[in-house]
Amino acid sequence: MGTLYERTKYLIFNKPLEKYDFVLQSEDKKSHIIFSFIDVELERSKSINYLVNIKDDQFAGQVEIWIDQEELNRFIEGLLKAENGEVEHISLRAISEEELEVTFMDKRMGRYEIAYSIKNRRYSRNRLIETTLKGSFEYNIEFLNQLKEYLKDIHKLLS
Repeated sequence: MGTLYERTKYLIFNKPLEKYDFVLQSEDKKSHIIFSFIDVELERSKSINYLVNIKDDQFAGQVEIWIDQEELNRFIEGLLKAENGEVEHISLRAISEEELEVTFMDKRMGRYEIAYSIKNRRYSRNRLIETTLKGSFEYNIEFLNQLKEYLKDIHKLLS
C-alpha cells in the first residue's frame, strides 16, 4: 500500500477505526494518539503490534511498537479502577519501554491528562539517530467508554 508514511496518512484521514484500533483524543480535538493494529503474536509471547501516530497540535510523530498481553491487561484494569476513583495514574508501555509510554493522570473531577513519550531510532550513515517526542494533553473523557470497548476486543484477541 506504499510507504509507512503513506499508510499512516491513509489510516488517519481515510479509514475508520478497525476492530483492534483505538484512539485517545484531546478535549479540543487538536491532539490525538492513534493505535493502528498491525499484527498479533499468540504463540511465543502473547503481544500485539501497533503503529502509533501522535499529533499534538503542531507536533507529530509515529513509532511501531509491540505491547505485551500482561501490560495491556494491567492498563485495562487500571481504566476500570479509575472509574471508581481507585487509581490516579494508569500507564501503557511498549515492550521496549523507551519506544512508548502513555500515562493517564487523574486531575480530579472526571478530568484526565494524557502524558506521552515516543522514541524512534534509525541509522543514517552508520550513525544512530534517536528522536523523542514528549508532551501531554487533556483527554476527552466522553470517549472513555468507547476506549474500554475497543480494549475489550483487543483483550479477547490476545486471550
